Amino acid sequence: MNRPPHKANPDFIKAKKSLGQNFCRDQRIPDEIVRLLAPTEDHQIWEIGPGQGALTEKLAKTGAKMHLFEIDERMRPVLAQRFPKVEVTWGDFLELRDEQLPPTGERLLVCGNLPYYCGTPIIRRFLEKGPQAERIVFLLQEEVSKKAAAACNSSDYGYLSVHTAFFARTAIGSTFDPSSFVPPPKINSTILQLEPLQLNTADRERRHRALKITSLLFQQRRKMALPLLKRTFPEIVWEAKFDQQGIDYKARPENISPAQFLELFAPTEA
Repeated sequence: MNRPPHKANPDFIKAKKSLGQNFCRDQRIPDEIVRLLAPTEDHQIWEIGPGQGALTEKLAKTGAKMHLFEIDERMRPVLAQRFPKVEVTWGDFLELRDEQLPPTGERLLVCGNLPYYCGTPIIRRFLEKGPQAERIVFLLQEEVSKKAAAACNSSDYGYLSVHTAFFARTAIGSTFDPSSFVPPPKINSTILQLEPLQLNTADRERRHRALKITSLLFQQRRKMALPLLKRTFPEIVWEAKFDQQGIDYKARPENISPAQFLELFAPTEA
């Protein structure tokens, strides 16, 4: 069996299961993340969960200004020794208030090898609240990445697909098996690339409103959408809205595209 290329590290810190840690031992992963992120000296990079710096080392060579976010206090001496000029915010990224985040430049890039338990919440935070990033590249569990980027009518298409499409353009990168990590997880990991859309306040409010109704539909994804909507919102003539969007009356939620959802649930003008 061919193992992924890696460097031996005599000072390796044992991963904590409670933090969902699986340290990268495959140099192809940071190489691809940096390639997709495409940083220049004009960018600012936020890396979430640098661990012992496998990806950070590659990012530091790009000349971009960097800021790290790390929850594991055991990494303090490691990161301080390896990257003494890079600022680090310690703590759970999801628990940081907006005012605790560092100031961003006009060209922000975000990346990281994320623990499986927090990947989706972190994506949602950036897409819904910001700060606005030019590109986001995360390594996530394969299922999450593929669902986030899934197209309408595919087996992976669901609420997460619609949510992501409302706020960003998506693309899938390479998939890596458990041998690329220490300790090896039980599932594969896949790179997800996001390019957040430039949205104003009205655009965001429109998407959030549509997501609330979309969520209700995907809770019963195997049922036809039209009867569900008629039963939940009987005051609306849904057949007319379906006709306007070219949606079949027998369509299930998985057969309705993000663009159709957005128009379907747009406020009716007086």
